Amino acid sequence: MKIREKKRVTDDWPVEHKRSLDEIRHLLRNVDGVDETDLKIITLLQHDGRASFNKIADILGMTVATISKRVKRLEERGIIKGYSAVVACEGLGFSENLWLMIHLKPGTDASKVGNKISTMIGVKCVYVIYSDFDLLVHLCCATSDEINRAVQQIGKIPGVVRVAKMTVSRKIKEEFRVIL
Repeated sequence: MKIREKKRVTDDWPVEHKRSLDEIRHLLRNVDGVDETDLKIITLLQHDGRASFNKIADILGMTVATISKRVKRLEERGIIKGYSAVVACEGLGFSENLWLMIHLKPGTDASKVGNKISTMIGVKCVYVIYSDFDLLVHLCCATSDEINRAVQQIGKIPGVVRVAKMTVSRKIKEEFRVIL
């Protein structure tokens, strides 16, 4: 994705996106206090989390102070949750990539179990789901021994009835940005 350097952005967006402007406007009708300019800032920061406020201000034709205030407000609202490097697990030797589907005993607090699981080594994501299973867990581990330990630990948590494993054989797409 190439950022187009220009002074003023009107109906055009500073980086490529997948939704039409009408779709974006429709999306924003349900979100209080976020406008198209905020989404442009978010889009730029998702593309380059290290972009300076000066650069964003220049691209959007705004002042640095305005960009700073908007970013701070988005951070305070929890819309921008932080800034980090996106690292490919396999690039660091974490080649064991799988998903666990966890079935809980009826009446078990899925959030409480999910919070315990979320602290374990190798756990990237934990979701409470509506399915035949109650939790979906994404694991990224260095060895099959790490996976086995994690599955055994999860199986010992009170209320866990069954842990089913799905191994990722090949990754086609993995995206961490919100696609606008």
